[in-house]
Amino acid sequence: MNGVPVNKLLIVFVATVISCASVAEAANAPDQIGRSVMSQHPFDYVPEAKRSVPAWAKCPELWNRLRDAGWLEKDVVKADQIVWRESRCTASAHNKNDPNTVQGVKGSLGLFQINLFWIQRTTYYPNGYLQTVLNRDLVPADLFDVGTTIDAAQALIRYDRAKGGCGWSAWLGC
Repeated sequence: MNGVPVNKLLIVFVATVISCASVAEAANAPDQIGRSVMSQHPFDYVPEAKRSVPAWAKCPELWNRLRDAGWLEKDVVKADQIVWRESRCTASAHNKNDPNTVQGVKGSLGLFQINLFWIQRTTYYPNGYLQTVLNRDLVPADLFDVGTTIDAAQALIRYDRAKGGCGWSAWLGC
């Protein structure tokens, strides 16, 4: 056949068939992706990572909530210790022995036992420190809400770090 060996022609033929099959597979690839994934632009899709909680965690139900709120992993570990010490992982914990009173409620509240000093109106923060930095109205009972107390604790950690602290000074956790 004009000087071309048959085995070279066979190789070219097989390669052409394989490449055509690959093109056909690629064309059908979008059909193989679940519709829930394709509800957004493909570049917006971020696969969910399995985030493990160590067996030694004292408040395991809190770990992924903290991570979802943007906490650093080292702070998640520290928060686990602090929340266990402060409230035994109980969102409704209330220590009435702390001195500050706001709206007739006295003490520290929630998972992190946030002292009411932080929502008290002051000269520097007429609406209260946490109300100002979180840009929301807060009443003492709001600190029993897990999401609110996570945001409040994160704000206090940032405050302490901005002043050169370790972030956990409010809980004597440095």
